[in-house]
Amino acid sequence: MTVQREYTEGSTTFLSADVDHYSQEKGQPTTSMPVFYNPRMRLNRDISVLMLSAYLTETPLKNICEPLTGSGVRTLRYLNECEGDFKAKMFDANPQAIEFAKRNLERLALTDRAETRVGDAKVLLLTESRESRFDFVDIDPFGSPAPYLNAAVQSLDPNGGLLAATATDMPALCGVYPKVSLRKYGGVSIRAPFVHEIAVRLLLGHVYRVAGSNDRAMAPLAVLSRDHYIRIWARIVADRRLSNRQTTNLGMIQYCPKCMRSISVPIGASVKEFEHASDCDGKRQEAGPLWIGKLYEPKFLDAATGILQKLNLSIYHRKMADIVERITDEQALTGKTFIDLHALCDLHNITAPKNVDVIDGLHEAGHSATRTHFSTTAIRTDAPADVVAEIVKTIVSSR
Repeated sequence: MTVQREYTEGSTTFLSADVDHYSQEKGQPTTSMPVFYNPRMRLNRDISVLMLSAYLTETPLKNICEPLTGSGVRTLRYLNECEGDFKAKMFDANPQAIEFAKRNLERLALTDRAETRVGDAKVLLLTESRESRFDFVDIDPFGSPAPYLNAAVQSLDPNGGLLAATATDMPALCGVYPKVSLRKYGGVSIRAPFVHEIAVRLLLGHVYRVAGSNDRAMAPLAVLSRDHYIRIWARIVADRRLSNRQTTNLGMIQYCPKCMRSISVPIGASVKEFEHASDCDGKRQEAGPLWIGKLYEPKFLDAATGILQKLNLSIYHRKMADIVERITDEQALTGKTFIDLHALCDLHNITAPKNVDVIDGLHEAGHSATRTHFSTTAIRTDAPADVVAEIVKTIVSSR
């Protein structure tokens, strides 16, 4: 008999397997639990509820699907906390998970808005979308979303649908296992200070190629990066001509670890020589192919910010508002990878000043600069890393 416990996230209370009871041996939730639930992903779900609410301000939904539902908390929260009368389909290969999902639907009086199925996620995505395609598919696996992306894209409404995907296989995406990254995502990562951005762009690049192979285009709406996972939200629409034009958003990121300069080069573009900082003889590295286009849709983030301002933030993760604010700040500067100030200062053997002082110094020098949600020790700017280093040195010397 499963040891269960009641949990609350946002304004939604639900039952799941008791995480403390089943994670005593390894100290964290594992797939060996009778029903998988990870409280550490609450921030992910809080922001996901916000992002779906933002999407709903412009696009009504009829049918959504979570093919790897677990205890059902993510879909339960969508149904309970997002405005609209959309319906949901919840799949899982684990019969116990579906039993918990059913019980939770009954407890929240949501049985008329959701259907549950036991079975393989890829198969059910295709078979359950035959009569009516999904408007939104949310892939939240334990590991890589890559095996489910083709079925997810095919199950979405060709007139336009929202795809969300989480990846937790960070060692592969962050350069520890480059061959695994190449096999799963079609691109190679490198061990750079901005490796979490590389991870996001590798996932987006893979989503674009999967969408393109199905004659569909992809438009990123938002991304999220935390220590142990990344997440993307993208609009998918059947438009082969647009998809053809979007090939310019696939490319390589070139990086020199000695001077920390980086550039993005579209695939097929005329090759130009990598410009190192003066007197730098470092050997450049390459990551990709990956997505080098924009990461955010301004109108979408405006809607999310407007909703956030009306929420009772006390029932959500304490970091949610700050992360959304940083995402909004950085959206206009994602044409270049972020710069980690601590890594830059370690390179030059100087003490790192406050981010805000560096940002102010860059503004005074005529550059654009802002915070980034990817790291509390990093900034985004249109200035090269060596220029940032000189401004940092000036700040440190003036103390």
